[in-house]
Amino acid sequence: MLSLLIALLLAFLIGWVSQRMGMCLVNASALLLKRRPTLFVALVSCGLFGLLLAPIYRHFGISQPLFTPEVGYPLLIGGGLLFGVASVLNDGCSVGTLTKLTCGNLNKAFTIVGWVLGIVLWYRLNMLPEHRTLLMPEISSSHYLLTLGVVLMALLFLAYVHGDKHLVFSSMLLGALTSALYTFEPQWTPSVFFYHLSQLFWMPEQTAITGQRVAVFVMLLVGMLSFTLRRKTFSYQAFNLSKACVHLLSGVLMGTGASMMLGGNDSQILLVFPTLSLTSTLPLASIVVGIVGALWVKRRWVG
Repeated sequence: MLSLLIALLLAFLIGWVSQRMGMCLVNASALLLKRRPTLFVALVSCGLFGLLLAPIYRHFGISQPLFTPEVGYPLLIGGGLLFGVASVLNDGCSVGTLTKLTCGNLNKAFTIVGWVLGIVLWYRLNMLPEHRTLLMPEISSSHYLLTLGVVLMALLFLAYVHGDKHLVFSSMLLGALTSALYTFEPQWTPSVFFYHLSQLFWMPEQTAITGQRVAVFVMLLVGMLSFTLRRKTFSYQAFNLSKACVHLLSGVLMGTGASMMLGGNDSQILLVFPTLSLTSTLPLASIVVGIVGALWVKRRWVG
């Protein structure tokens, strides 16, 4: 019971901080193109800051579900590009979809529906099992300490230049909170939750959806909504058929892309990229390229 309460509290805080931070890779990439890279660096590095707690977890024998996807480079790159382009079409990544949903945009719910359908579609077309290698980086190595030091220095410099000082603290706090939640609920991230929802279509008798996981996901949304209400930024947007269809299509493409590279951008940032190998860097890099390319095309041809 105590572990459940701690998990719910952590999920609430993650939702609160994510909403406050404006955690969306699409928005961060758009700011990057406007030469304001602070949010982008803070976002992609929050998983690295979660590694700071790794020595404590090792001491108590607690493992973190970090992994490297063992699939071919074409799937990693193609899935990342598809996910990135679809995120721009959707106007929000995985977490960005939830932050906008809790701000009152009900059409974003169709992104989730489409995401689940996209995973089911990939399963029906592919029929291949997942391949992933679980890893737990040794934080004491000079490699990771140097990486964290460089990222922190870059963030501090960017915060000094652009004045976004709260993003440095938020990135470190979010990394610590997400890392802590993994010890109580290893499969809490939205993209993993959507994946297991989709499994109900082909293996309902072995579902990984539990009451605790649903409660954690709901509490994540409550945290986002609470910050929105506190800041009085809630703006109700009623159902619109054309927008709902766009989000549904975007969700299908995002779900397919996430299936190809074994995880959406949330899992890539928090679980894959922190292993700092070539294979674990490719999916996130491909997502960013897809987002930046789609934003450039949108800006140039759509306006």
